[in-house]
Amino acid sequence: MSGRRTRIFLSYMGIPLLFTVLGYLALYLLGVPAVNLAKAHISMIITKGAPGYSAEFDPALSETVPLQENIFDKDEIRIPAQGEHYGNLTCVRIGLEAPLYYGDGEKVLIKGAGQYMASGLPGEGRPILIGGHDGTYFAPLENIAIGDVISLETNYGKFEYKVTGTLTADALDNTAYDLSETKERLILYTCYPFGKLIGERNERYFVYCDRIQDTEAAGK
Repeated sequence: MSGRRTRIFLSYMGIPLLFTVLGYLALYLLGVPAVNLAKAHISMIITKGAPGYSAEFDPALSETVPLQENIFDKDEIRIPAQGEHYGNLTCVRIGLEAPLYYGDGEKVLIKGAGQYMASGLPGEGRPILIGGHDGTYFAPLENIAIGDVISLETNYGKFEYKVTGTLTADALDNTAYDLSETKERLILYTCYPFGKLIGERNERYFVYCDRIQDTEAAGK
């Protein structure tokens, strides 16, 4: 009798309950990326529609400076606090405009581009690794081309980098960049393919840029 009751329970309660749980799990897995993307879109609209940037970053303090090693004073570099908006990324030709935050957690990437904190800061002479969502702030990277100039404006100076190449690699491929290099390179990355909401996102699109040693050479 108990076995019959068990079968009845499984037929009328257990199996529907299992499918309900699986359904909610699927909705959650599909919904979280969509919600985060929606938040990022709203954040981008607010940022670009506002007259200037947040109080954490003062664009008036940022002036174009020569970037030769014997002129730039590295003592001016201040390590930002985690989550701080310390700069802005722009590339006029492709319409790239992204506030830059120190740290690359999901909360940061909703608001703009995020820098991996173990990488270098502009002017330090080390690789700078920055990520962003392909559906919002880094969507213009789909149209990037070799020779494009990307500006990184901080509170202590404006730095310019020229695109030298791109690469599509597996998300777990740690050979796509080398943070131990002693050369300053700007490395931008985002999910690939661009704009894909459903399915696996197991590839990353990398953009590699060399620092322009003198800002006057940007147009060369």
